Amino acid sequence: MIRYSHLNRLHAFGALALVGLFTLSSCNSRYFWKGLRAYEKKQYSAAVNGFQQAWEQWPNDTMALRMLGHSQLIIGDYASATRSFEELELRANVSTKDRQHWASALMNESKYLEASDILQPLLMGNEVNGYAQKLWDNCQRQLQVIEDDRHWEVQTLRFPQLETVSSPRISGDKLYFSTEPWRWGKADHYARLDRNETWTMDLKSSTRQVMKAADVEIWDLPAHDGMVNVSPNGRSIAYSKKNPDGLGWFGDPQIGGFQLLIASRTASGEWSESRPFPFVEKGYVFAHPTWSPDGNKMYFASDIPSPESQGGMDIWVSERNGTFWEEPLNLGPEVNSSGDEVYPAMDNNGRLYFASNGHPTLGGMDVFWTEIDPNVERAQRHWRDGEAWKKPTRMGFPINSLADDFSYAPYDDGSAFICSNRSGWDQIYRLQAIDNPVTIDIQTTDHSSGIAVPHVTIRWIDTRDGSARDVRTDLDGLASVQLPPNRGYRVEARSPGFILEQKTVTTTEDSNQWPIEMAKVHMLNDVNFASKYMGGKPFQLASIEWDSGTTELKRKSELELDELADFLKLNPDVFMEIRAHENAKKWDKSDDASNRLSRNRGIQLETGLLRRGVSSKQLLSLGKGVTELMNDCAPGEPCAYYCHEENERIEFRIYGLLQQVPGQIDASEFSKD
Repeated sequence: MIRYSHLNRLHAFGALALVGLFTLSSCNSRYFWKGLRAYEKKQYSAAVNGFQQAWEQWPNDTMALRMLGHSQLIIGDYASATRSFEELELRANVSTKDRQHWASALMNESKYLEASDILQPLLMGNEVNGYAQKLWDNCQRQLQVIEDDRHWEVQTLRFPQLETVSSPRISGDKLYFSTEPWRWGKADHYARLDRNETWTMDLKSSTRQVMKAADVEIWDLPAHDGMVNVSPNGRSIAYSKKNPDGLGWFGDPQIGGFQLLIASRTASGEWSESRPFPFVEKGYVFAHPTWSPDGNKMYFASDIPSPESQGGMDIWVSERNGTFWEEPLNLGPEVNSSGDEVYPAMDNNGRLYFASNGHPTLGGMDVFWTEIDPNVERAQRHWRDGEAWKKPTRMGFPINSLADDFSYAPYDDGSAFICSNRSGWDQIYRLQAIDNPVTIDIQTTDHSSGIAVPHVTIRWIDTRDGSARDVRTDLDGLASVQLPPNRGYRVEARSPGFILEQKTVTTTEDSNQWPIEMAKVHMLNDVNFASKYMGGKPFQLASIEWDSGTTELKRKSELELDELADFLKLNPDVFMEIRAHENAKKWDKSDDASNRLSRNRGIQLETGLLRRGVSSKQLLSLGKGVTELMNDCAPGEPCAYYCHEENERIEFRIYGLLQQVPGQIDASEFSKD
């Protein structure tokens, strides 16, 4: 009986505890079961609402978070599903199915590189999940790209009397290009149809890098918008012109769009009345006309809807039949993608060059080339499919960069021209083939253990012309990059959880090896390592990131603050200055740039560390605005987005003992206005 009474008391106590726990979580449980019932009934939108409310009520409920991510994936809210699985990874161990669902969400956003990183742990064991392998293979297919094996160096063509230059084209030994006044903060990124003046330059008589007014002359042409292309015989031009608003075939209003026009020289040298290219419909864009070398085909870009269209702007071709043009054919999925394919151009070898943001790129739009596959006879294909084209080949760096690179204009086998906004606005660059690039082999290792650090992103920015690219180390921490000789690069190695490594690299014959030691934040506790920062040398943390234009710290950055707080609490005699900086992208020259955003971000970080138990005597936050830029991207100056990103940063500076601080820092910096 004694044992039974004790057992009853134990059961009563356990029941009371369960009732109390249920009372505390009853609201959460109600929402969770509501979401679960909706999920079982395949009412996934209602399930999302239930799981969302359950997780908000009890953030540690990882099951609600897991089901939320899966439900969001089913209804096609891929961005939200990605955020849910990211949060789940921070709070619990993600399962195999979680990783598969997470990767699927990323793949639906065309983030195949990130998806492959999520799937990689599932492929490391002896027994590989079949579905994970299929997802991985799909990622690799999407990321696969053929690289052009030629090497180039780039020189900027400068026209001091012209603000922007764009869309180079070549006919004979003459370079044609378009211009317009530069408008701060405005750009027509893909079609570049807002240029309305065409200039010419004789390539034989002028080889300078900085052009004088006498080197170029404006070309008297019919009114046009965008680039102009000259026929192989030099007697005709093709161009785009904005359509007047009107009505379509069935009375529907047609707004905007660009038509294709062709004009020819008369015997007196004047331009004839322009003739519209057939098959052009109002309300759509028809742009970037280009003749084939024999003049019998016309290639152009258009967003006209059609069963053959792949999405966005596609490249089409029309063949001349006597004095008429045949119905245009889409170049098909080998060339066109769900993104934009624009600026077709052909060389004398039959290669078709074009710009795309739908195929795998280094960033923005990149230049690709393709050619007709001689092994496939056209008679074997449906007439609507046209010629069979090979898989496109991507041109290498520095022709392509992180910016928009487009309008490739081949001149001869060893030189060409291209347009790019890598300087912040459209400029023309002269390309010259080189035989011996400088190869730099990179190995990234952990500073404390010497173990390889994989997936480190290394950004290279040319200090001369702003050309930039990202290189990523493999699972063994290895990477290799080939660069033009005698150039300088600002280099930044970044990986979550590590201190940012920055260096200036010059490409000489001796600069072919670069071992990079990546250090985690806790290495600051090592006196030998931290000694190089103790005098106030700034350092950055790779994971400190913000939601764009806000003071909201990204979730992963919170973990970085935990590491920083642990360091400061273990070293109470260390003083840290948090110096926040902004970029000048949103400011014009006439604006009075404020430091409000950077000041608030600094305060946000300082507050976060205080909440983690760091003494207020150890901290000082400063908002520097745009007063301490790392490059020339001042307010109102055109600059590439990645150069602005360099300036938007959080710098940490640590100093020895507290009583040593006033003698080491200017006292004026201590005001917390």
